[in-house]
Amino acid sequence: MQEIFQKVRHKKKLGQHFLKDQNVIDKLIKYISPSISDEIIEIGPGDGAMTKSIINKVSKIIMIEKDSDLVNNLCDILADYPDSRLINDDILKYDLNQLQNPMRFIGNLPYNISTEIIFKMCDCKNVIDMHFMLQKEVVDRLVSEPNSKVYGRLSVMAQAYFDIHKLFDISENVFSPKPKVKSSFVRLEPKRNVFDSKHHENIFYDIVKSAFETRRKMIRTSLSSYLKNDDFLALKIEDKLRAENLTVNNFLQISEYVQKI
Repeated sequence: MQEIFQKVRHKKKLGQHFLKDQNVIDKLIKYISPSISDEIIEIGPGDGAMTKSIINKVSKIIMIEKDSDLVNNLCDILADYPDSRLINDDILKYDLNQLQNPMRFIGNLPYNISTEIIFKMCDCKNVIDMHFMLQKEVVDRLVSEPNSKVYGRLSVMAQAYFDIHKLFDISENVFSPKPKVKSSFVRLEPKRNVFDSKHHENIFYDIVKSAFETRRKMIRTSLSSYLKNDDFLALKIEDKLRAENLTVNNFLQISEYVQKI
């Protein structure tokens, strides 16, 4: 691992911060609890530190890495594992739904696109679970509750699609280059049958987006395109509330109601 680590150059524009502490890697893998039957997708394997520690514990691993300069080193790791492979592509552009088998996802997500990746995962099918390292502030948003300053669109969307468990915080000192913020390790497990149709799901997406685009406005204003005074009464939701005051279930309730109007 150390030899590969020394060969690579970190690219700030890609949000790269490579994990270098084997004790932390071992702790991550303990929480992931891999099985020899597992098929793993690793997003942003970087220098392959976690890959090398987990690849012999699973059926196969598919790495998705955008940085072409890392490809040769990552391919070296795969040399003895013919069922595993590397996809040199941008995770935000790659169609994950073409991977048809149920998959487990892991990754030290690039800091600059971690939120976008979480939103993308909401649309990904055949996910068993996900274990990601993210900025601590992003994980705090993922698990935050209504009436919190960090509760927002990401919180609602992620909690609607996943059961989310913050596992532990990670010091900035175990990465190279050292980031300016702490990280956290989080588990996300998909919820099933949240929406009864794609139409329902699309309405939910639009309502959450509209509500938080003007989060300081009362929902009678921010959701005026969807709901009138009588609708709020029927829903038994106070129209003077703001988006940050509504629970995930409130948003699901509103979207279900709107699709039937």
